[in-house]
Amino acid sequence: MKDEANIVKQYADSDVGERINILIKHYPNFIRLVEGYEQSLGFIIKQEKECRRRSSLGELGVRVQSSKKSDPTAREAIDNIMIMQAIQSGELSAIISDLDADVISLYEAEIRTIRNMKEDYSILQSTFFYLEPDAAETLKKYLSCGRRTEQLAYDLDIKPEALKMQMYRSKKVVVDQTSNILVRKYRFEGGKV
Repeated sequence: MKDEANIVKQYADSDVGERINILIKHYPNFIRLVEGYEQSLGFIIKQEKECRRRSSLGELGVRVQSSKKSDPTAREAIDNIMIMQAIQSGELSAIISDLDADVISLYEAEIRTIRNMKEDYSILQSTFFYLEPDAAETLKKYLSCGRRTEQLAYDLDIKPEALKMQMYRSKKVVVDQTSNILVRKYRFEGGKV
């Protein structure tokens, strides 16, 4: 797979089938990974803005006492909140308007990908409704336990081979339904199908 360390870039560079594989591979922790990336992106944007601000003031990295009355801690807290709200809402324009155009387009693309990742995860979860309730719960357990059939089969008191067949059928339904929906979604959005 491409760029394992950056799940957002990996997701953006993938077609629908690869995206579904990423969703399934990281199913139990997917939202945590995305939210962690959101937080990291917030830190990066904050640092970029701070560097830009210092550069515009002519600072060379040495902090000098100024006569301005301000509360840097409060300003930093407000900036952090505003940046995270902008990332989560997808409305970065007011927050990053002072950055270079290529940096702005990079951050906007990452935000779109993050939003798509969350939506696609919700779509994947909604396709579990195509299964019988017991089959859906078993598939969720299977995906959450790292796709280890032996222990899950033991817990469910069925043979591992029977569980593998059940998971194959259930997973196929979920993947097919998710694929159908995502293909339509990305066809309208102009993304990779």
